[in-house]
Amino acid sequence: MAEPLVIAIVGHTNAGKTSLLRTLTRQVDFGQVSDRPGTTRHAEAIDLRLDGRVAVRFIDTPGLEDSVALLEYLNTLQADTRPERVRALLRGPEARAAFEQEAKVLRALLEQADAAMLAIDTREPVLPKFRAEVEILTWCAKPIMPVLNFARAAASRRDAWHQMLQESNLHARVEFDAVAPFIGSERQLYADLATLLPA
Repeated sequence: MAEPLVIAIVGHTNAGKTSLLRTLTRQVDFGQVSDRPGTTRHAEAIDLRLDGRVAVRFIDTPGLEDSVALLEYLNTLQADTRPERVRALLRGPEARAAFEQEAKVLRALLEQADAAMLAIDTREPVLPKFRAEVEILTWCAKPIMPVLNFARAAASRRDAWHQMLQESNLHARVEFDAVAPFIGSERQLYADLATLLPA
C-alpha cells in the first residue's frame, strides 16, 4: 500500500490554516478557529481518506510569529546549506525558547512533510514579516504551494501578493477561499500541487 502524501499547512497566525483543513477534509469540527492569534499551538495531523485508505495526511501547524527575528538568527548559524541551518536551529536551545512556535512549523515541514501549503490572508498588506516567512520556509527545500485566502474580498491585496510570491520564486499558486471555496478551486489546488511533487 502506498504511503500517504504528507502536506504541512503553514503560514502566519490567523491566515486561515485550520479553516483550510476543515474544508479540504470535510471535518468541520477539526481544530480551533478564532480571531485571536496563536489559537493553534501544536502541530496536529488530520487524514484525508479515499476508498478507506489514507491518501493525504495534513499537518496543521502553529502560526509563524516572529519571522524577522528568526531569519536574522538563522543567518548567524554556521552551516553549508540553508536546510542545515534550519536543522541547527532545531537542535539548539532557541527551538525550545524564543522560537518554540516557529520550530514546530519548521520541524513538521523539514522532517515530516513532502510539501507545504502556505495559507495567505490576502487582505493583509505584504509586510517584511511575511517576506521573511516565505524565505524561511523555502530554506526547508520542500515544494511550497501558496494558497491565497480571501482573494475575492473587497479588501484583498491579491496583486501585491502575486508580485511578492513571484519575487520569491513561488510561481505556482492557487486562490482558494478556505471558508467558501468557489466551484472548481479544490480540483485546481490539487492539480497545481501535483505539478510541484515527484511522480
